[in-house]
Amino acid sequence: MTAPEPQSPGFELEAPRDLGGLLSESFDLYRRNFLRFLAMSVCVVVPVHAAVLGFGLKQFSGGYDSTSAPASAWVPIAVQVLVVGPLVAVMALHALQELAAGARRPRVGASIQAGLDAFAVVFWPVLLSVLGEIAAIITIIGVFVLIVRWYFVPQVVVVEGARGTQAVRASWEVTRNFGWRTAGLLLVGNIVYGFAGTLISTPVDAVARGVDSEAVGLAATTLAETLAAAPIGIFVALVYFDLRSRQRALVRT
Repeated sequence: MTAPEPQSPGFELEAPRDLGGLLSESFDLYRRNFLRFLAMSVCVVVPVHAAVLGFGLKQFSGGYDSTSAPASAWVPIAVQVLVVGPLVAVMALHALQELAAGARRPRVGASIQAGLDAFAVVFWPVLLSVLGEIAAIITIIGVFVLIVRWYFVPQVVVVEGARGTQAVRASWEVTRNFGWRTAGLLLVGNIVYGFAGTLISTPVDAVARGVDSEAVGLAATTLAETLAAAPIGIFVALVYFDLRSRQRALVRT
């Protein structure tokens, strides 16, 4: 029998953090467990991009940027919002819960399985929130508010056991009184980690232009999203627990 992995003291998951703390702690967690979090991202991003973008949009063939404009704009966004983002978010959340419980390293297989097991439950409230955002598209401010207030649907499904419209309402409640702060944090986190992933993949994209290959361009997109998905998932989980701790502090006062 394999000896159980020794435990470490862990860290405080549900605690208030400022922007500096959120960025530094999410980066440190990603850095110290880079290969594990990368494996979680790879098992989601690569097959989804291959199936939907590579085969579905035929980006495995054709010249660079040859996909029709509407499809190339909306399909990747839908894939990210409905599939990649929620799946990686749940996997990262499970890994953080293991680390907070005292594990030295998150178990990759267990985190991946947790994401796959929860996906069917997470998908429907995420879809409901997206449909609500589309319905509110007549006002830019309305869409912006809904995106922020419903951003934590995957987290409330896993942590709070919310389902369906209850998950949408729970995400709204966890951001109550902190809407603008939450918007700023999410914007900064997505820009920082998204830009880092794009920066690293830029040389691959340059090669795609040079050889006029949509397949190489897809490789650049996949690389950028693979590198950014896990740290964004970690950052968002920490923001979620930050909000929970602040909401409880409000109740006590």
